[in-house]
Amino acid sequence: MSTSSPDPLDWLLRAPPGDDGIDRKALAGLFLDIARSVRPDLATGLAGAPATDIRLEQLRTLLMGHEIAVLARLSGILEDPEQLAAAVGRILPSAFARAQGDARLGQVLAPSLEKATQTSVRNDPHTLLNILYPLIVPAIRKSIGETIDKTFQSLNESLKYSLTLRGLAWRWEAWRTGVSFAEVVLRHTLVYQVEHVFLIHRHTGLLISHVAAENAATQDPQLVSSMLTAIQDFVRDSFSGAENQGVDTMRLGELTVWSEPGPIATLVAVIRGKPPEDLHETLGNALARIHAERHQALEDFDGDNADLADVEAELTECVALRQQRPQRQPFGFPWLALPIAVAVLLAVSAWGVRRWQEDRRWDDYIAQLRAQPGIVVTSTGRRDGKFMVTGLRDPLAIDPRQALGAVEINPADVVASWAPYQALDPVSVLRRLQASLDPPSSVALSIEGDRIKADGSAPAAWLERARAAGRVLPTGAPTLDLTAVRNLDAPADRRWDEYVARLRAQPGIVVTEAEQRDGKFLIAGLRDPLALDPQQALTEAAIDPAHVSAHWAPYQALDPQIVLRRLQATLTPPPSVRFAVAGDRIVAQGSAPSLWLERAHLAARSLPSGAPVFDLSAVRTLSDGAIGRLRDQIQARTIRFNHNDPLPAPGQGALIDALAGELKALETLAPIQHVVARVMLTGHSDSVGSGTFNLSLSLARAEAVRALLRKRGVDPDLLAVRGAGNLEPVDPTGTEAARAANRHVSFTVGLEERP
Repeated sequence: MSTSSPDPLDWLLRAPPGDDGIDRKALAGLFLDIARSVRPDLATGLAGAPATDIRLEQLRTLLMGHEIAVLARLSGILEDPEQLAAAVGRILPSAFARAQGDARLGQVLAPSLEKATQTSVRNDPHTLLNILYPLIVPAIRKSIGETIDKTFQSLNESLKYSLTLRGLAWRWEAWRTGVSFAEVVLRHTLVYQVEHVFLIHRHTGLLISHVAAENAATQDPQLVSSMLTAIQDFVRDSFSGAENQGVDTMRLGELTVWSEPGPIATLVAVIRGKPPEDLHETLGNALARIHAERHQALEDFDGDNADLADVEAELTECVALRQQRPQRQPFGFPWLALPIAVAVLLAVSAWGVRRWQEDRRWDDYIAQLRAQPGIVVTSTGRRDGKFMVTGLRDPLAIDPRQALGAVEINPADVVASWAPYQALDPVSVLRRLQASLDPPSSVALSIEGDRIKADGSAPAAWLERARAAGRVLPTGAPTLDLTAVRNLDAPADRRWDEYVARLRAQPGIVVTEAEQRDGKFLIAGLRDPLALDPQQALTEAAIDPAHVSAHWAPYQALDPQIVLRRLQATLTPPPSVRFAVAGDRIVAQGSAPSLWLERAHLAARSLPSGAPVFDLSAVRTLSDGAIGRLRDQIQARTIRFNHNDPLPAPGQGALIDALAGELKALETLAPIQHVVARVMLTGHSDSVGSGTFNLSLSLARAEAVRALLRKRGVDPDLLAVRGAGNLEPVDPTGTEAARAANRHVSFTVGLEERP
């Protein structure tokens, strides 16, 4: 080291490239102290260098070494983006949780969340649509329905009182207070009181809470809840398109039952009187608050409402909703309104009489048109002060304009539109046949019932044209009867021979005698009641029935076709069974209930000797095999109940679990076997109490079991319920053991062939 150097510390203080981790200033101070100790004569040359005491550095390390290390670690985290992001991510959820009550958090996050939402919706709007659709569409539908009901309710009450003295006084009140007339009318006319409020678990049908007004008649709330749930399930199961809907309004005399459904629970209010439609919104808001405050408790509800005791306070506020009829306020007689009302009434009456006369004349005109053959009126009405009529008109029918003069209606006030068509009524068809056939003078056409009959005689050529015209008449037109027209060219003997030959070929008819005597045709024989009618064949052969003497004795034919018709008429086979003739046998195929098969076997054994064999070997019973055994297991199950309790007795849970497994197996096996299965749950009660109460209790028990099975995954479409009360006892002896046995739910499995 040289003392003559102009900057002796420059080589220590200047850091070489790539060495940034050393405190050069501190290191230089240490070296200077060492130099002063070795050579004191250098102190004057190094007077400008700072003095460093190594003991002070050691003291600083002892006092603040931990803080220096912590600051160094924090500095490293802050300078490294990945470490900083990980550290912030660990504390961010806790920070949000602690800042929920601070309004500044929402103010800070709102702009970022709004921009993120806008970007997401702009990139894929269907995501937001799928989220909001299940919530918004039912809410909009319900809101629109309630708004329409409120509008009609307001309109009905306003019209009811608009032309009365009380209505005039209410109009004055509306003008004086600045409230609409409809609201004043509803305030004076609608008087109601909420008597009961039920909160029912939507998925299980169990009662969560119930509050009743002080002066309301009370019943067992569990029983009422079960009945309401049963009604809702009945509507959903019975009507197509109602699987996700339900009954929202019921009227029982002076009582009105309103149901407000929610995601987890349903609020049912029993209201006496005429409630305003605004009450729907009040009840809906109460239900929304319950879901918002007690959502998790509602989700976990299993019949124990201990965690939902505070819900009763919310329901109590709903029960307190009522409107008393206001006291009559004396008011002076509105003398000025009386002449105005009379003048308006006279003007309205005069206009009404004139309108009634015009409508009556128009109705008479339309009635005349409807009575005319060949004219079909499809629509009538009034538009822009003119009468409108549209329909169909046969070209051979009368002109509708001719009937206007008879009813004194100006043709200029009528707009008519008639489309041409071919009428099928007897009068129009008769006119068309007369115009097209041009019958000779010896033939007369007339209408007899639903047919057009021709009498007289005609050449064979005209008869041939007439028969051709009768065959081309459209479906629904009256038939053309030519049997009374004698053929002037063809001999009657030939037509008679053809008629007899046709009868001999018919199954179920035996001709024993056919001849001509004294200018008449004679025929006799045997005829099965299910065979062809000889009189119909006589008409089709164009033979005058007056020239034929027929005698047919009834008998039971053994022809396979006739026996087949008789078996179909007597047995009424189900759609899953088909009959067919195979040689000299009648074969049945398909599947049917065992009861029908027993009737069919009995009919087969009762066939007379010589009849074809009725073969039932190809018909199988629906209850054969595994599905039959499963049916027997389900029908052997019984769910027990305690006295007057709509819920199963303790200890029945394992039995219900096993039953649910069997019902699921039945649901899986039925389509494989091409069978439609239906399980009927029948509730029973003991004989204690009134018949009506026992019937309701039994139905509530069946509904409770169905709700428990649905909760265990059984398809509700498989289940149906009914209540038998005490009408179908298992043990009618009346002992305590017998009464306990009669308090149960039984199961009946119905199996039908899938169409």
